[in-house]
Amino acid sequence: MNVYFIPLGKTRFEPYYEQEDGPDTADDAAARGVFARMSARFSQMVREAEEQRHERTHAVPETLLGRVQHRVMGFVAERVAEQRLLWRLRSADAANLYVPDDLDQNDGLRLFRLGLQKDADSHFRRLIVHTLGLLVSIPLVVVPGPNVLGYLFTFTVVGHFLAYRGARRGLQEVRWSVLPSDVLTAIGRAVECPPPERFHLIHDAAERLRLRRLARFVERMCSAPA
Repeated sequence: MNVYFIPLGKTRFEPYYEQEDGPDTADDAAARGVFARMSARFSQMVREAEEQRHERTHAVPETLLGRVQHRVMGFVAERVAEQRLLWRLRSADAANLYVPDDLDQNDGLRLFRLGLQKDADSHFRRLIVHTLGLLVSIPLVVVPGPNVLGYLFTFTVVGHFLAYRGARRGLQEVRWSVLPSDVLTAIGRAVECPPPERFHLIHDAAERLRLRRLARFVERMCSAPA
C-alpha cells in the first residue's frame, strides 16, 4: 500500500491514496442484524456512486426526485474518494509513506500521524451526529417513495465508522516506511505557479507516478480552503 504526502503549500500537506477501480465494501465490518443491513446498503451505494462517476454521460434527470438522487450519488462519490485511504487502512499491516525529498522523513511521518489523529477525532464526532440524524430519519420510512434522507445517513454513519477505524489502525498498528520522492517536491513547487503552468506541471508529475486521479485531486485541493 502506497500513500503519498502531497505538499500543497509551505506548511500544508494532504495524504493521497489511489487504488484500482473496484467497490469499497464494509463486509469485514458487518455484524448480524441492523448493522449488517446498513453495511449491505452502504456497499450498494458505493457501487452505484462509482458507476455514476465512471459514466461518460452525465445527463441530469428531469424529475425532482431524480435530480435529488443524482446529487446524493454525486455527494457519495466525493466522500468515497476522500475516505478511501482511511477505509483501506482497516486491513493494512504495513504501508509506504512517500514524502517530498526536501522534507525531513521524521517530520513527514510526524505530520502525517497528526493528520490521522485529527481524522480519527473528526470522524468520531461526525459519527455521533450522523447517527442521531439517522435515528431522526427513521419515521420517514412510512412516507411513500424512497427514503433518500435515511439512505444518505446510512452511508455517512457507516462511512464515518469505517474511517474512524482506519485512522485508529493507521496510528496504532500499521508499520510505516517513509520514502523520499523528488516528484512530490516538484508538485510542491508546481502549486505555487500560475494556473496554466501549474496544470501542466501537476499532470506531468502524476504521469511520472502513474496515478491517474492525482492531478484532479491536487487541483481540487489547491482551490479548497486550508
